[in-house]
Order: sequence, then C-alpha cells, then structure tokens
Amino acid sequence: MNKTSMCNGLLAATVGALLLAVFAPITAHAQDQSGSKYANATIIVRTSAADENLHVSGSGCSGTLTGPGTFVGIGDSCWMWSDTTDVPRGMRVKITTNEITFARDGKDYSIRDAATVKQARSLFASMEDVMQQRRDLGAQRRALFEKRRALGEQQREVKVNVPDMSADFAKVEADAKRLSAEGGTQSELGDLQSELGDLQSRLGDLQLQAGEMESKFGDQQSVLGDQQSALGEQQSELGERESKAAVEVARQLKDLLDQSISNSSAKPE
Repeated sequence: MNKTSMCNGLLAATVGALLLAVFAPITAHAQDQSGSKYANATIIVRTSAADENLHVSGSGCSGTLTGPGTFVGIGDSCWMWSDTTDVPRGMRVKITTNEITFARDGKDYSIRDAATVKQARSLFASMEDVMQQRRDLGAQRRALFEKRRALGEQQREVKVNVPDMSADFAKVEADAKRLSAEGGTQSELGDLQSELGDLQSRLGDLQLQAGEMESKFGDQQSVLGDQQSALGEQQSELGERESKAAVEVARQLKDLLDQSISNSSAKPE
C-alpha cells in the first residue's frame, strides 16, 4: 500500500504524554440523508509500532510523530496521539465508501464486502459528535480572539471630548506676560497660580474620564479572556474523550480485520 495515499486531512500534533490539538480547517462536505458530514469521507487509521517514527503526508496533511502513536484521519480532518501504547501496533488501514485496504504482516489486503465496509465505517460514528464539538469550540475561541483584538484597538484609540480652553490659556499667558513685564504682587501671583490650578484640574478630570473608559474596555477584555479559558478547558476535555474513542475504535477495527482474514473476506492484493 502506498504510504502517501494513507493520509487525507490536516495533522494535529501531540503535547505531553497524551495531548491533542486540531489544526484542520473546516471545509464543506457532502451530506447524506442522515446529515453526517463524514458519510462519504475517506477514513485513515495508522498506528506506530514501538518507537517507530510514524510519518504521514498527503493532500492537506503532513507530520511526523516519533515513538508509539496513533493517527486517525477522517475527510479533511486528522489527529495524532502519542503514547497510546494500549492500541494495536503497526496498523495501516484506509476505508473508503466501498473498500477497505490494509497491511498485515507485510502483506496488503482489500475488503470489498459491503456489509464489512459499512460495519468498519460505523465504528467511527462515536467520534463524529466530539469532533464537531471541538470544531465548534475552536470557532468560538477564534471569534473571542477577534473580539479581544478589536477591543484592544478601541482601547488604544480611546478619546474624550475636550472643551475649547484656548481662551483660558490665552488669559493665563497674557497675565503671565504682564506680570513678567510689570512685576506682580503676592495677590496677583496667587491669582495666576489659581488660574493655572483650575486648568490643571480640568485637564486632570479629562484624563480621569479617559482612564475610566479604558478601564471599561479592560473589564470587557478580562471577561472575554475568562470565556476563552473556559472554552480551552472544554477543548481539553473533548481531546481526552477523542483519544479514548480512538483507542476503542482501533481495537474494534483490528478485531474486524482479523475476522475478515479468518473468513477470507479480506483478499490478498
């Protein structure tokens, strides 16, 4: 089986002992009467053996995982998990709508029995809901990021209405020039200081007003940040559910392929 043909999707890499991230963009899929986005999608399953350097590449998907790992690609989306040592090793399986091709013990096999193909594809139904939920959460997080970015731009551009104080500044300037030319009494100097203090106070009020407006944007940023964090936690939980579902699917798929070899519905290529 050609290894390049084993991948149809976009790769997500692992983080830590068993972490998962989806990098796949969302594109349109034809839907059947049941409404499944993946009804006609090609399904790819690969698992590495021991410390094998598992590499997958192809249209829209490319990546490498060193060590025990599992790859699942469905349509335009694909995932990779590391350290899933409890799944069958060395699996190379491709499932289309009418055929299963796989490698076993150095031999290539194909299954064209419609019932077996349908049964194999049905194993992945449990993953579809979680996949869509992760996709939806990702879209929500991106939308929140855009809102935070827009708020940041607004925050940097905060402006307050500044009244025309040019006449007040002109009077202070004129009084200062007169006192400079003629000299001034203590009372006159006090009056000038009072005028300057009034202008400073008015400017301080405007600064306070601008600060309050910026603070409101900051509060909104904080709320959006909390929402992003909550969505991130949900994504992490869904990632764990996906990994567990993938492990169970890989086990069931191996059993199905073993049975197909035993009953000769799997034909050597």
